[in-house]
This record gives sequence, C-alpha cells and structure tokens, in this order.
Amino acid sequence: MKTPNTYTASKLLTGDGEALRQRSFTRWMSRDLTQAAVDFCRNLGLVPVYTECSPDHRVRYLFWSLPQEALIEVRSGRTKGQFEEFDRVNQERGMELLSLHINESDTYSAVWISSGHLEIGKNFLKAYGITFAERHEA
Repeated sequence: MKTPNTYTASKLLTGDGEALRQRSFTRWMSRDLTQAAVDFCRNLGLVPVYTECSPDHRVRYLFWSLPQEALIEVRSGRTKGQFEEFDRVNQERGMELLSLHINESDTYSAVWISSGHLEIGKNFLKAYGITFAERHEA
C-alpha cells in the first residue's frame, strides 16, 4: 500500500515582495464571482499563479502572463481528498505543483504548471515573496 504524499504549502514572506503583493492580489471575491474574474483575465492573457481561499470561502488570486506553450491548472477551495486527486492526475499529465495554500479550515487551493515551465513560475512567485509548494513523495 502506497503511503500518501505530504506537502509543504507556499508561504507569504515579508520584505520587498510583501508591498508588491499587497497591490497585486485581487480583492477577496465570493465563489460566484471567481469564474467570471478568471475568464475575464484569461481573455486578457492572464492566469492565476497563486490562489487563496479564506475560511468564509472567499477567494483571491495573483495573476500573471503565462509563458508561451505553458499549461496551467488552478483549483481553489477543495478538500484535502479532492486536492490529492487533482495532484495525482496532474502528476500523471506531467504537471508540477507550483503553489499551494491551505487555510485554517483545511481548505486547499493550488496551481499546477507544465514541468518545463516550473522554474519560471518559481521565479515569478519569488519576486512576489511567495515560496513555491513542495510535494514530498512517501
């Protein structure tokens, strides 16, 4: 029987990236607004690189311009089991876990990126003072 993976969530660091981050995150949105916001930004060529879900189920994003030919998947407000299933499927697709937020209510929000674009994604997060997520194989 395979032991489940463990994960290190992204962290918001203090310093230069903090001020930039505060001006770059979207406002907290109710779940009924998030799809419209993501669709609108996607039409502008922007996709979430980091997502958070608050204990009251509001969501906020940090958007970026996706590198050409990169693939990304974003899932917000999921249970641990749902997140683990998305992670398993994305691993099979060759996608890497880029960012992960786990709130106080044990709600998971994550972004996966195609493996060939992982380093550029990590560098973008670093500029905003956000650490990348890590999966620890069991």
